[in-house]
Amino acid sequence: MNAEVERALGEPLVVGVDGSEPSLRAVDWAADEAVLRGVPLRVVYACLWERYEGAALARDIGKSTALPLAQDVAGAAAQRAGARHPDLKVTADVVFEEPEYALVREGRNASALVVGTRGRSGIAEMLLGSVSLAVAAHADCPVIVLRGSHDNQATPPVRG
Repeated sequence: MNAEVERALGEPLVVGVDGSEPSLRAVDWAADEAVLRGVPLRVVYACLWERYEGAALARDIGKSTALPLAQDVAGAAAQRAGARHPDLKVTADVVFEEPEYALVREGRNASALVVGTRGRSGIAEMLLGSVSLAVAAHADCPVIVLRGSHDNQATPPVRG
């Protein structure tokens, strides 16, 4: 086994989240994949603001009126992964930086990066979002851009 493959085997799988439904599907897929690979999962929410501006996570964190903090977004995504696989080691972090740069940097110490197709912007569903496109183009590790299934849900692995 070469040194690069050995190094990647022990490094976490990193999933970028932004609180959107596509990023939550990416969390589900990444949790499943981390279990299959036998590596920890690292949830990263990169943004320039302390408060989250969307409502997708309101039901998960129990805040319907107040704007959640960035830590709430990362924490809710990590809890989602932990609920899906209770024995999976999951960590969460918030990076106050542009997501494209933060995730590419995170990829330097990751076995792979997972992102959703698009985040909270109004880009058409068939197009890759600007963050996923930039990460896929510049990361030093494999990048998985998850589109989701037709029923808008992440599906568990069928064949392992």
